[in-house]
Amino acid sequence: MPRLSIPALCDLIRRLPKEDLEEALRTRIIRAVSLPGVVLHAACGRQALREARARGLGIIGYGEPADFLAAARAVHRRLLLHEATAGLARRWPMFSARGGVRSVQVLVFAVLAALCVLAFLLLPGVLSIAALSAVSGLFFLSVVLLRILCLLPPVKQPEPPLRDIAEDDLPVYSVLVPLFREISVLPQLVGALGDLRYPAELLDIKLILEEEDIPMQRAVAALTLAPHIEVIVVPCGLPQTKPRALNYALQFCRGELLTIYDAEDIPDPGQLLKAAQRFAASPRGLACLQAQLTFYNPRENWLTRQFTAEYATLFGALLPVLANHNLPLPLGGTSNHFRVDVLRSVGAWDPHNVTEDADLGLRLARLGYDTQVLDSVTQEEANTRLGNWMRQRARWLKGFLITWLVHMREPALFMREVGPSGFWAAQVLTLGVFASVLLHPLCMLAMVALCVLYPAPTGGAGVVFMLLAGLNMLVLLAGYGVSILLTRRALMRRGLNGWRGTLASMPLYWMLMSAAAWLALWQFFTRPFHWNKTEHGLSAVTPGQARRIAQARPRSWQRNSPRAGARHG
Repeated sequence: MPRLSIPALCDLIRRLPKEDLEEALRTRIIRAVSLPGVVLHAACGRQALREARARGLGIIGYGEPADFLAAARAVHRRLLLHEATAGLARRWPMFSARGGVRSVQVLVFAVLAALCVLAFLLLPGVLSIAALSAVSGLFFLSVVLLRILCLLPPVKQPEPPLRDIAEDDLPVYSVLVPLFREISVLPQLVGALGDLRYPAELLDIKLILEEEDIPMQRAVAALTLAPHIEVIVVPCGLPQTKPRALNYALQFCRGELLTIYDAEDIPDPGQLLKAAQRFAASPRGLACLQAQLTFYNPRENWLTRQFTAEYATLFGALLPVLANHNLPLPLGGTSNHFRVDVLRSVGAWDPHNVTEDADLGLRLARLGYDTQVLDSVTQEEANTRLGNWMRQRARWLKGFLITWLVHMREPALFMREVGPSGFWAAQVLTLGVFASVLLHPLCMLAMVALCVLYPAPTGGAGVVFMLLAGLNMLVLLAGYGVSILLTRRALMRRGLNGWRGTLASMPLYWMLMSAAAWLALWQFFTRPFHWNKTEHGLSAVTPGQARRIAQARPRSWQRNSPRAGARHG
C-alpha cells in the first residue's frame, strides 16, 4: 500500500467538502477517489485502517497520523482556528461572551448606581450606610441559604446501577489535556495517563500544545508516547485561552465520550470505565458527569489547607446537593465527562469566557440536559504560593461575573428554561459568590463604622437603623457559622478530622478572596478575556510522591460518609 506524504495528504484534504472534512478530522479516513460505483479512501494511522476495513471501505493509501495533522493544519489552519474561536458565537450568539455587556445591562447598572448616589444624598449618613450595607447583605444571605440547604437531610433519589459493559462494546473515549508551560509536571502527567484502566485501542488522548510554546513542544517530542496519545498544536491567535484550545482539539476527537484533565491531574485509574458504565445505565438526557477533585498536598501550608477545605465543601457537599435537587451545576475545570454529540450540539466551550466550565454547566441546564456527579476522585496540586493563587482566583471570579452577565441577557427566558429554583441557584453560584467576596470587607468596615464611629439616630430613623444593623449582624454571623459547620462536615467525610486552625482562620481566607475579587473586577474592565496562567509543579511533593499518595488514598470520598451507596453520596 503506498505511503502518502504530507503534500499528498494536503491535496486530498483540500478537495474535501465541509461535511466530509469534519468526518475525516475525527476518523482520519479521507475520501480519495469518487467515481460512479467506486469510492476509495486513504487511512491515516492503524486505528483508522482497522476502522476502514471493518466498514468494508476500499483503501488505496496510508498516511501517518502526525502527517495527517500537519496537512490538516497547513490546509485549513484559518478554518479550524475560526471554528474554535467563533463557533459558539455563530451557532449560539446569546451564549457567547464575545459580544460583551449588552446596552440594556449597562442601562440597568447605571440606574442602580444613580439610586445608590441618591440614597447617600437623601438619607442621613448613618442610615444610608446601614441601608446599603443591608442591601449588599442580601448577597451573603443567598450564599448562606444555599449552604443551609446543604446541611439539611439529603434528598434520596434512586440511582441507576452501573451497567457492566463488555470490552468490545465500550465506547471510544477521548481525553483532552491542555498544556501550556507545564514541563515540570510532564512526567507525572504521562504516568497518570498510563495508569488509566481502559482498553488502549479505545483511548483517544490529545496533548494540546500552543504554537508559541516551543519549550513544551520540545519536551513532549522527547517522550516516547503510546500510539493512542496524539499531539495537537493550536495555532497562535486571540483569545489565547484554555477553552479555545479545547475547541480546536475537539474537532479531531473520535470518541463518543470525552473528558478533560489538567497537566497536574492524577485521576482514579478506573474513572473512565466508571463514567462509561454510568452513561450506559442512564438516559440520553444525562450529558455530563463531574468527578470530584481534591489535592495530593493538602497539608503543605496554610494556603493549601484552606484550598483543600474549600474543595471538600464544593465537591463533597455542594455539587451533590445541587445534583440531587436537579439544579444547575457549575462544572469544575477538569474531570468532567461528556457525551461528545451533546457537547458539540451545545457549542462546546466559550473561548471568550475564562470560567468556561461554570458557563458550560449553566448552558447544559438551560438547553434541557442533566448533569450529575461521579463518585470518583481526581488528585490535583493545591496552590502553594499566594501570588499564583491570587491570579487563579481572580480569573475564576472574573469568569463568574462574565458568566452571570451572559446568562442574564434575557432573565425571563433564563428563568423559564431552568425554573425558579434553578434561576435562584444560578444567581447564587455566579453573581452571589462574586459579590459576596467582593463586598465582604466593605460590610465589615460598615459594621465597625455603624457600631463605633456613628451614634444611632433617634425616633423612627433609630428603629430602622437598629433593624438594618441587626440584620447585617445576623447575616454575618450566620454566614460564618454555617460555612464553618458545612466545611467541617465536608472535611470529616474526607477523613480529615480536626483542622481546627484551618476552620478558625477561614475568615482570613475570605479576606484574601476579596482582594482577588477586586483584582478580578479591575481585569474585567481592562482585560476581560485575558487568561491568568496558573503555574504548576511548585509543590514540594515530587511527581513520584504525588502518584503514591493518590494510589494510597481512597478512590471515593463517600466511603467515609454515612450515606455511602446513596445517590451522589
